[in-house]
Amino acid sequence: MSGGGYVLALRLLGPLTLTVDGEERDLGGARQRVVLAMLALNANRVVSIEHLIDAVWDESPPTTARAQIQICVSGLRRVLNGTGDTVQIRTRAPGYLLDVPETNLDIAQFTSLVSSARAHVEAGRISEAVATLRSALSLWRGPALAGMNSELLGRGAAQLNDARVAAVMERIRLDLALGRHEEVVGELFALVKEHPLRERLYEYLMLALYRSGRQAEALEACRRARATLMDELGIELGQSVRRLENAILNRDPELDLASSGVSTPPTNPAAEQQSVVPRRLPASIADFTGRQSQLDEIKRALGNDTAGDTVNYGVRIVSISGKGGVGKSTLALRAAHELRDDYPDGHLYGDLESPNGEDRVRGVLARFLHALGIAGNTVPDDDEERGELYRSRVANKKVLVVLDGATDEDQVIPLMPAGPGCAMIVTSRAPLSGLPGAHQIGIDVFDESRSMEMLNTIVGASRLQAEPDAAHELVNLCGGLPLAIRIAGARLASRPHWRIDVLAARLRNTVRRLDELSYRGLVLRSNIGLSYRTLNGIARRLFRRFALVTSPDFPGWAAAALLDLDPYDAIEIVESLVEAQLLDTVQYPGEGLRYRMHDLIRVYAIERLHEEESEEERAETVERLVGAWLSRAEHAHRKEYGGDYTIIHGTAPRWTGARQLEEIDLMGDQMEWLESERRSLVAAVDLAADYGMSEACWDLALTSVTLFQVKGHFDDWRETSERALATAEADGNRRGRAAMLYSLGGMHSQQTRIADAERCYAAALEIFEQVGDDHGYGLALRNSATLDRLRGQGTDTMRRYETALEKMRTVGDLVSEAHILQHMAKVNIDEGNTARAQELLEAALGCCRRVNYLRLEAQVLNRFAELYLFLNQVDQAHRALNRVLLIVRDIGDRIGEAHALFRLGVVRQRSGRLDNAETTLQHALSLAQQVGERMVAGSAHHALGEIALARGQGAAGADHVEAALSLFTELGSTIWRAKALILRSDVHQGRGEETLAAGDLDQAIELLGTVDSVEAVRLRQELERNRGNALFR
Repeated sequence: MSGGGYVLALRLLGPLTLTVDGEERDLGGARQRVVLAMLALNANRVVSIEHLIDAVWDESPPTTARAQIQICVSGLRRVLNGTGDTVQIRTRAPGYLLDVPETNLDIAQFTSLVSSARAHVEAGRISEAVATLRSALSLWRGPALAGMNSELLGRGAAQLNDARVAAVMERIRLDLALGRHEEVVGELFALVKEHPLRERLYEYLMLALYRSGRQAEALEACRRARATLMDELGIELGQSVRRLENAILNRDPELDLASSGVSTPPTNPAAEQQSVVPRRLPASIADFTGRQSQLDEIKRALGNDTAGDTVNYGVRIVSISGKGGVGKSTLALRAAHELRDDYPDGHLYGDLESPNGEDRVRGVLARFLHALGIAGNTVPDDDEERGELYRSRVANKKVLVVLDGATDEDQVIPLMPAGPGCAMIVTSRAPLSGLPGAHQIGIDVFDESRSMEMLNTIVGASRLQAEPDAAHELVNLCGGLPLAIRIAGARLASRPHWRIDVLAARLRNTVRRLDELSYRGLVLRSNIGLSYRTLNGIARRLFRRFALVTSPDFPGWAAAALLDLDPYDAIEIVESLVEAQLLDTVQYPGEGLRYRMHDLIRVYAIERLHEEESEEERAETVERLVGAWLSRAEHAHRKEYGGDYTIIHGTAPRWTGARQLEEIDLMGDQMEWLESERRSLVAAVDLAADYGMSEACWDLALTSVTLFQVKGHFDDWRETSERALATAEADGNRRGRAAMLYSLGGMHSQQTRIADAERCYAAALEIFEQVGDDHGYGLALRNSATLDRLRGQGTDTMRRYETALEKMRTVGDLVSEAHILQHMAKVNIDEGNTARAQELLEAALGCCRRVNYLRLEAQVLNRFAELYLFLNQVDQAHRALNRVLLIVRDIGDRIGEAHALFRLGVVRQRSGRLDNAETTLQHALSLAQQVGERMVAGSAHHALGEIALARGQGAAGADHVEAALSLFTELGSTIWRAKALILRSDVHQGRGEETLAAGDLDQAIELLGTVDSVEAVRLRQELERNRGNALFR
């Protein structure tokens, strides 16, 4: 009855209904009904908007989810308007609270009546208990929340349905104790059919039939129970049912009075054993460190002053998850000790870490009953009876239960107290997301600051201050894992004469690291091993094989190659390792989900790999993994270049399952994919080298140049090429050696180390010719000819370009053909053959567009801009460069952008727009320095020097000229070095330093005399004609 005279009932024990004065209200659409059901399940508690969203949409909610929840709440408030103030939805951060009297809510009435029945049983009032249970069960109109389509609501409904079955079973137990066996037989037949896997129902049915004089039917019921459990679960009947079967066969007279297999309640309170208050929590450590925010979160969730902050279905639960050794037990116990006063009726602790979880649960239940005052000889043998007795003992009390090391939800549920005043803290390695209403807290390793704080607490500040660098190294070697830090700290504390760097040096040895992390019962290896042993066979195999992946993180599809499985199946196994806290997930901005393994866990994986898998098995696994990386890198190269252009490949086997990877590892932009996998590609090259797979090693290293060249990753380029070169040389792989010399020549060329590049190309050309590889020979000759061009050796350059062009056309390499054509165009521009240069560039542009290779198209357009500039067609040059910049910025070609910006700066300089030119050239210089493009940097310095001198800024001009001259000298670029000397002579001329100016001109003329190109001859003749003039361009 409401304050306004209304009779209101909100009912969940069946279809969701709201009645006011006997009239059912329309609750609106499906979403609105789900919101009301979620609020009603947690009546008078705050339900966050996030939980409401989860309940309504289960997965993938729309972006408007929060707004739609608010609309649903507004609709429900309109529905409730006609109920006076009886039921209200109140806004409470972080969501909403349904304010409703318990007398108006059927689930609250049911819970209250069941509690009253228990009180009657404890007082020996069995008939009253039965009557009360019948009243409670009469509230049910069908399955709880029938017709509601929500996974989250389904969990709450399932618990309510279980509570109903438990109440029915308790009522039947009591009816049997009162001798009403004939009355319950029919009901038991129906219940067994509805719940065919509940042994207790079969036990009650057998006893009821036997007491009704139907022995044969009782034995037949047992036979059906045995067959059902064997067929459905593959298990034998429990001991309690088997004992009852034997008693029925022998017509045990005790069955006529009370079943030894069915616990009947005592007839008076004196029969109850004395109630005790258990205090079973282990001690909390004194040096608790680094988890204050999580500790506060647990206290908010379970403390009496803030009860109801989170969504729960009955008993309040906090579930703490994290990898082994991360400090879950420490946090749980500290929280439990700080919450002791909120739970005056007792504190229970159960350790569930055991290979046999089922036996462990049984044992924990027995210890809980002993702690609650049940004598050992009266603890029921049957598991269900133990659970019922345990729940009845704590039903009306405030007891805190701590369960440490749970494997899964099935271990926890039998140990959950039933009373709403109770609470539970559970620790597990995998998150127990199936615990209804549990507040989930995941904890991870410490960062360096917390790690140092913990080590300081254990060993003392003075030792850390004496060796700060060694202390930082020590906690980093422990990977921030609290257990590892505690062990290391304990070893140091017990040996005050040890220096910290001594222990750090021991831990550097990865082979012995886990041996070192052991101290008086604290053993990290066995802690990790506990998680490993919980895995099934194939998950263990994957865990071991992930030790072969040495990159800091990796994509999930790598598991498919490691196991030679379908990628989707492999990902499921990867996720089982995540759940076991043996793998971590990581998400970088703009990239897909990746995985990584903690350093100490990886050490354990390496141990298991070498202990459990043969050398042959490891080699086969590596071959598949490297073959998978090679396939993916080839795919990226083909997407970038439009096919297998400007590259050669080896004969190393590709993983046959790689074709399926595109479905699960959608590449999208190939350069972004390569960038995200850069560290994995380097690691795969090293792995192939470690296993002597020279063919795969050089092929993967060369294919990875697609990324290294464009993005300027020169350290990776050098590392992979040199490692593959050494592997090829050790294996006698001549073609692989030539390929890596060609790759290193490209790296030196890119950084304009001309002499080093020439040496590599010359050696590669010799080997390619000897092994008869025309494609490789053509590629190396193309690049070698480009060096000739940079050094101004025009006649020989064109001859070599033409030879390389012929070979590229023979093998059908359109991209290399376009490269060569645009380089030949450059030679013709320098020699003034502009018509021929234009023909060559148009042919190059056609090749690029046939394969849709934008990067090279931008290079060709840049060369067109150079041609237009040579012809003084400034507007056309400007338009071409705008197109170039659009392309290179869109595809992320930073080196191409540096070239384009330099050329644009020169165009603006030629147009007399010196301010704009200077800004553009400064940008080009900065970008060139970032990506290591020294030729562009030198050219930008030269142009900026010209602009400064034209403005009369002699000092600034001199700085730029000196920088340009230094770079061109290092690069061995003769013509550009001569140009820089000419410009420096202008600087000297401006200062009145005639002798120095003349010396620079003489040196420039001498340098140009060593070059046979048309440009060099033209410059030299101009200098000789105008010797003595102030400025030469």
